[in-house]
Amino acid sequence: MDVIITYDIKRNHTEIKTELKRLDYKDTITGVGINDNKPAVQELPNTTLIKYGAASTKTCLDQVIGVINKHNGEPDRVFCAQLATGFNWNGQ
Repeated sequence: MDVIITYDIKRNHTEIKTELKRLDYKDTITGVGINDNKPAVQELPNTTLIKYGAASTKTCLDQVIGVINKHNGEPDRVFCAQLATGFNWNGQ
């Protein structure tokens, strides 16, 4: 399953995001441009990531909170949701 994750933390943003990316979380999403139907890569907002091929949303939640706590990020909110099969998106 593919899972989208977004989080709010108080500190150590760079260290946390860097470690999550090392754990194969992505900060871009690939799709097709709405105007020209050409392949497009969209950067996600700063504290939003996608985990492709995740075991579950709970696994992602536990892993993200673990990384945040490891780096003393002091989490405010962490949200994980499964992307629907064939998920379509638009971005700017």
